[in-house]
Amino acid sequence: MEGKNNNRLIAIICSLIGALIGTIPWVLLYVYGNMIVAILAVIVAFMALKGYNLAKGKMDKYTPKIIAVVSLTSISIATLVFIPMLLMLKETGITGIDALSSFYEIEEYQRAILGDYIISLLFAILGISGVISSIRNEVDPGNKRNLIMYTNINQEEGNKVKAIFEKVDALEKYNAKSKGEINPFLETEEDQLLFLKYLNHGVIKRYKGKYYFSEYALNSPVKSNLKKFFKIALYTFIIMSVIYILIILLIPDNDSSNNYEEYQEKVENKEVIQDDIIKYKVPSNWVEVPKLRKERIYYYTPDIDKTGYNGIISVSYGTTDYESDEYDLFKKALVNTYIDNKDEDVIDTKMNEIKNSKDYKIIEFIIKYDDPTFPCTEYMYYVFNGKSYGLVYLTDYYSKYVKNTKDVVYTIVNDFEFIKGEQEL
Repeated sequence: MEGKNNNRLIAIICSLIGALIGTIPWVLLYVYGNMIVAILAVIVAFMALKGYNLAKGKMDKYTPKIIAVVSLTSISIATLVFIPMLLMLKETGITGIDALSSFYEIEEYQRAILGDYIISLLFAILGISGVISSIRNEVDPGNKRNLIMYTNINQEEGNKVKAIFEKVDALEKYNAKSKGEINPFLETEEDQLLFLKYLNHGVIKRYKGKYYFSEYALNSPVKSNLKKFFKIALYTFIIMSVIYILIILLIPDNDSSNNYEEYQEKVENKEVIQDDIIKYKVPSNWVEVPKLRKERIYYYTPDIDKTGYNGIISVSYGTTDYESDEYDLFKKALVNTYIDNKDEDVIDTKMNEIKNSKDYKIIEFIIKYDDPTFPCTEYMYYVFNGKSYGLVYLTDYYSKYVKNTKDVVYTIVNDFEFIKGEQEL
């Protein structure tokens, strides 16, 4: 190759840059198409080779290994860094190191990305193998081994190989012969290379540790290759399944929220009074967001909020048209609003009736949405107080990035009370 660059490090760096550019389709399809496409690994390997060639890197026996390592490294960076950052940008609107750190703090995301990473590596190995084979031939196109090993099979070569197996009567699998019985008839280096080539192409087949020549495979290479492809796919599926099971077993599936009692031991609660109307308790590691406060509505968020959104939990109060003995009518009105007339994208609704430590009747609504751009579950707790009501609200769309959100809601609901009894606000 003319104008070769003897500085292999520069060529490797350029190769890495090219490969990272080649991961862009892989990343975008994963994030916005929710797919891993093996063929895109070919683009990664091709761009790695392109970067290497642009830097005029030396083409020798080490080049295929360099391209393979660079390609796999790029896919690792794309899967473990770029994809999580883009997913966080897509879901929360933030990116950067903080977003990446937040992503890996969520165990369910750790599990998902690790499983996808293993699958990506397997796909990448399959995808770049063709590029690596072509590189081997490019290293020394005049090399006899390359000319034999990395070209397609043909009838003339096939007949020559067949003649060797005819000598040992190994044209059927039940007449398969050991390598030791065949070796004496592989008289030249070319014969030995042809043996390997036709073995790799599935024309020479193994049976119980021995070898035979399949004329059917020679005459029907497409069918033979399809069979070989499905065999590789099956092995890959089995390996992926085993790896996935190991991931499930090795990574604990812990709930993001801790046990309520254990949580209470770790965090001290502080009392909050709203407008001299209602009071409740909020864990000390949660703070109010004054800039979001509206009339009768207060918002709370963790004191270190990595989601990029404030006001994960809201606490408010309002008036009703019901007397203190008309709780059933109040409940019926809420059921009509949230359950009987649910939105199209609501896939599940639940209602529970509870009492808190202050003996207030509380109606809990759990509403699950399947909106493609905003999938979430809402938790609403209506505290009945006759002419007035309290409402504690949580959506897990943002709160899934922060632990203990449900425990915080339970803390607020459990101690919620009206200071002045029934209010006509």
